[in-house]
Amino acid sequence: MGAIEVGQPAPSFRLPTGHGSELGTDDYRGRNHLVVWFTKGMACPFCRTQMSQLARGYPRLQAAGAEVLQVTPTRPQRAAFYAKNFPLPFPYLCDPDYAVHRAWGLELRSRSLAWYARTFYTASRLPHPPPSGLGEPKMALRELPGLLHDSDMGFFVVDRQGTVRYRHTSPYAGEHGFNVIPSVGEVVQQLEQCT
Repeated sequence: MGAIEVGQPAPSFRLPTGHGSELGTDDYRGRNHLVVWFTKGMACPFCRTQMSQLARGYPRLQAAGAEVLQVTPTRPQRAAFYAKNFPLPFPYLCDPDYAVHRAWGLELRSRSLAWYARTFYTASRLPHPPPSGLGEPKMALRELPGLLHDSDMGFFVVDRQGTVRYRHTSPYAGEHGFNVIPSVGEVVQQLEQCT
């Protein structure tokens, strides 16, 4: 499926959460705008830094009428561990087979073993991100493939009617390090433009 563009309907989904329930986009239709963020999850230290950024701004996002849905490739059992042991600030959804990622036009590219070795080496040489404020969980060995996948990061604002109003997607890791998400102020501006 191609990339989801601004002005298009957001594909519906329903996924298990770290808290044992299931949530989806239709649960918020007509009530809340959505910030749908596709990320590698708690195992990724760079993602935890971005989670902290969104967590600090979460009251502003909620005041603008939005809920944040974090979609990760985390398996439900591991997500339950995170929900029990760490302060997950917003719904943490599990998409371990990347089906929802693909439905939203985000790519997962196959690479050679040499590419994965270079990526792991490059990541190990990057400056460590600042502490996240959410804790520093140890990565489970089963999470390593998801962290090393050459996948896209996606950040979308969806209005109450289910239409995409903002889109920021790109490969998660690039030549100059990891991609960053928009600031909370930028997201609030986008939410204020939603009708």
